Amino acid sequence: MDKIVEILRNGGVVALPTDNLFCLAADASNEIAVSKIFRIKGRAESTAIPVLIADFSDIEKYTMDQPTGLELILQKYWPGELTIILKKAATLAPNLSPGMDTIGIRMPNSEFIRSIIRELGKPITGTSANLSGEAPAMSSEQVELSLGDKLDFIYENATTTGGLPSTVLDLSTMPARILRHGAIDKSELQSTLKLHKIDLSI
Repeated sequence: MDKIVEILRNGGVVALPTDNLFCLAADASNEIAVSKIFRIKGRAESTAIPVLIADFSDIEKYTMDQPTGLELILQKYWPGELTIILKKAATLAPNLSPGMDTIGIRMPNSEFIRSIIRELGKPITGTSANLSGEAPAMSSEQVELSLGDKLDFIYENATTTGGLPSTVLDLSTMPARILRHGAIDKSELQSTLKLHKIDLSI
């Protein structure tokens, strides 16, 4: 972990296993490091990159204008497979979501990943470890084949579970919107939001 954190502090990019796939991790407050992610993936810089956090208190540090009821929703689904779209704070690199005032943020299930974030003292990027347009990598071997010569470090001999990606819920405006259907069932999420008096756009 010390080696990974040192690379991240120095603006490097590493491939790490998260809940169900490998991600490309960089310091999400470092604009130069975030630019490397776009180049490595061959991804248009007009698209947004989500971030991963370690603790509930990080929400206050990296987002703004949190809606009423957010804390109760997150206590139900975090750590886990729900990415929340909120207004982003100036503490994050602006090129994470160029031209947008929002950011996707998630607390992963992996205690290892959360420990890295705590040690770094910054959130990390959580975009999938693959070239743009390719299927996400689920093992260190797949990352090596696709991106090996472009990365500063790959967590070796690891395989993730695969499966559905995180559900993406936009709470930056009301009514709320599901931007990507994923691991969390829509009807269950809708019931949770209704319980906390948050309308969901169909």
